[in-house]
Amino acid sequence: MEEAQFKWLPKFTAACAKAPEEQRGKLLWALAQYGTYGIEPELEWPLDAIFASVREDIDYSKRCIAAGKTGGRGNRKPPLDGAKPPFSESETPNDEPEGNDEPLSNSQKGDGDNAEAKAKQGKAKQGKAVSNRFVKPALAEVEEYVSAKGYTFNPEAFWSYYEAVGWKVGSKPMKNWKAACSTWQQHEAKKEVKHDAYSNL
Repeated sequence: MEEAQFKWLPKFTAACAKAPEEQRGKLLWALAQYGTYGIEPELEWPLDAIFASVREDIDYSKRCIAAGKTGGRGNRKPPLDGAKPPFSESETPNDEPEGNDEPLSNSQKGDGDNAEAKAKQGKAKQGKAVSNRFVKPALAEVEEYVSAKGYTFNPEAFWSYYEAVGWKVGSKPMKNWKAACSTWQQHEAKKEVKHDAYSNL
């Protein structure tokens, strides 16, 4: 007899609960025999009806497991069975970034305190763009920038608004507050132009 595997589903437990208590053992044994060995049980009513209701699910589970699936999103890599460690005891993991043949300098190796900066530095060396994290400006910084650019909007209103919304533009975090100042100035300019014939009355 060839053994197979199947996944025990909550539906099977619920189906067994509907069987009379004195016959549940017989039903459970029939499910186990059918799921593991494929032995077709000879059951009487009501057990045959209960078994028929879960047979398709057992068959589907066996087919999925035989095909390497367990339901849901499958794994792309086979699971590690502990047969081979990621590296042997004589080997050590490589401290150098991939694609870089030059060893790390002592200032780059350090003691791990500045690992994020090192990672960015390694990416920059490989020619990839490094994004800077947004730092919210101080009110004085916004006031200085607005006056230097000659903008006409109130910098305190700008700063207070974005401080209140957590420096987000819509639902996304702000990337560049100076660009947001430019947008505020464009809106301010549109407000100044909107004068109709009756606005001076």
